[in-house]
Amino acid sequence: MAEQLPTSPNWPRNVKTIAVVSFLLIAALMVWRFFEFVELFILAALLAFLLYPVVNTLRRWARLPQAVAILVAYILFVFVIGLLAVIIGALVQSQIGGFIANIQDTLRGLMLFFGRLFSPITGASVNVGGIRLQLPATQIDDVMPQLYESLAGQMTGFIGQGGSWVTGVAQTAFVTLIRSIVMIVLSIYLLIDGWRVFGFIQRAAQQLGYGEDAQMLLDAFTNIWKIYFRGQVLLAAIMAVLVSVVLFALRVDNPIALGIMAGLLELVPVLGHYIAMTITVILVFFQPEPPLGLTPWLYALLVAGVLFGLQQIQGNVILPRVHGRTLAVHPVLILLGVLIGASFAGVLGAILAPPMLATLKLFIGYVWRKMLDLPPFVEIDTAAEPPQMQR
Repeated sequence: MAEQLPTSPNWPRNVKTIAVVSFLLIAALMVWRFFEFVELFILAALLAFLLYPVVNTLRRWARLPQAVAILVAYILFVFVIGLLAVIIGALVQSQIGGFIANIQDTLRGLMLFFGRLFSPITGASVNVGGIRLQLPATQIDDVMPQLYESLAGQMTGFIGQGGSWVTGVAQTAFVTLIRSIVMIVLSIYLLIDGWRVFGFIQRAAQQLGYGEDAQMLLDAFTNIWKIYFRGQVLLAAIMAVLVSVVLFALRVDNPIALGIMAGLLELVPVLGHYIAMTITVILVFFQPEPPLGLTPWLYALLVAGVLFGLQQIQGNVILPRVHGRTLAVHPVLILLGVLIGASFAGVLGAILAPPMLATLKLFIGYVWRKMLDLPPFVEIDTAAEPPQMQR
């Protein structure tokens, strides 16, 4: 005779509500308290997400077992990163000295500019309410060189702290190595068993009668993050090459270093290209001996105009083809999200802001339409298939 399982009474609605709220509060507290580990887990998830297509391709086309495919994917990843580091280092090494000298020339030019700007008011007097005020008679030409020497000395000392940096890196190498190992191990587990998370969510939703809803939401969720990250990497590479070529054609000093800087800053949405353009234009304005006999102002305006044109091409031609309508978030909201994300998690928060906003928009839109008894998936784009690890 089969043993009868004990019965258990169902929870009333208020107990369920208390349980859900308590769980959410505890989860939020854990994330806040152990944010460093949450950040490490996010990095591992991103690494697994980026390497998933490689693993899946090796399994599908090379017929490799899953463990071997993951090992080969990580070997390829390390090889590509090392090769890029060697190539970029070789390209930039010859330009670092000129880049630093250009920054020093920029500081010197700024000091001269402000010296000429303030020298007419040196020693002048002003009448304010019948009171005659005499401005300090200290010659601005004596102050500005001292300020320049101070800034240049601080910058030279900062740059010359390479030995201290190496020592600091050596002191933290063990911690960095441990974090890297943990991140790689986590990403391997996510590559192996990450599909189980999606399966758990789908089974839980199926028990509630929302299996199809969960599948649609998961498809759209994975589509957002997949297209965003692949698009950002591709966009950074394209802009690095375009900016380097354009600056080389305009005979700007250190075009490759500036192009790499522009490509890296392109990873920061909205603000990145404006920061890169501002830095580049300032350096160009104080570049010694502008080509084609142009004055510094005309040369800086020419470079600014060309970079602005590149940004328009990037925003109106390249970006829509890279990201499509997957994000579909207003630029103002993205800018606010970048600022908020940077305040919470630094550069990582700024980079993750757009897909986070798109994900919030996805789920908030679903909840809103369900509350209004409207079809919930009218505007969800699931053109791309979700990543599902083959078994």
